[in-house]
Amino acid sequence: MIRWGIIGAGKIAQRFVKSLAHESNSELYAVSCRTLAKAQQFADTYHALKAYGSYEELLQDPNVDAVYITLPHGYHYIWSIKAIKAGKAVLVEKPAGINAFEIEGIMEVLKQHPVLWMEAM
Repeated sequence: MIRWGIIGAGKIAQRFVKSLAHESNSELYAVSCRTLAKAQQFADTYHALKAYGSYEELLQDPNVDAVYITLPHGYHYIWSIKAIKAGKAVLVEKPAGINAFEIEGIMEVLKQHPVLWMEAM
């Protein structure tokens, strides 16, 4: 069973969770937002077991196997790197980075912390 954590809880995260419901080997485990109240509301609506008021808390949870990063484009790079360093598999919403420098930086981090990292298309 893959226990998913979502970083950011906008409309794309809602679409992902609805699709995840059709996957028998995965579950929505946790969600994180800038505020705990928003995370808890999302968790209650979509039956996540955990809600976090910070992205760091979600990455520190040893029960999260994979994260889906749904933040605005400018945050994909930094949160991809933080999730990779935390040992989480990463699915990041497109674009994965806003320029070649960011993608190259992520590739360098992956050399030291080999996990699955991919862009959602």
